[in-house]
Amino acid sequence: MKKLNTIKRGQVLANAGEYGPVWRITEGLFRIEREGMDGLSLVQLGLPGDLLGVEALCAEPYAYTITAVTTGQAELVDANHELSRFGIVAKAYLQQQRRTHDMMKLRGGPVNERLANFLKLLSRNTDGSERELDRRDLPILKEIASILDTATETVCRELNAFLPARVYQRPAKREAWSGLAMAA
Repeated sequence: MKKLNTIKRGQVLANAGEYGPVWRITEGLFRIEREGMDGLSLVQLGLPGDLLGVEALCAEPYAYTITAVTTGQAELVDANHELSRFGIVAKAYLQQQRRTHDMMKLRGGPVNERLANFLKLLSRNTDGSERELDRRDLPILKEIASILDTATETVCRELNAFLPARVYQRPAKREAWSGLAMAA
């Protein structure tokens, strides 16, 4: 049985420079960042099914800091056998190519296209299927803006075109006041 770790939004799964195991994301969205002159810089995103920390297979410390953007889960990957290590490296290589392509789509072009690509990535399940997103599934606007390299206000405006806000019915004022009068 594989050990699952739940990582809350903003918590770090792995710190650059530390040693640790290989992880597979089973749920959520993670930032893969590298320390730069101005602090941590986003390199890629980690999505369900992705392998993280594959440097461990080479007895190297983590090259990146991995932080949860949304609450998620990650499981330890068994890499004790030579054959499993080869398979993990092969999967990680192909994953790297896909995620590089994904980041290109998230960082270039019109904001509405970048946001559409981000929402598509976020809606993807571990098995590759897609699910319908709700606003509660999304990271905070500031985080989305950082990922898409745009202003928070722009994300807010463009997001309304993709996920219209729900309108909640409020009770009429009379009903609210009459309820208070009855309680007294």
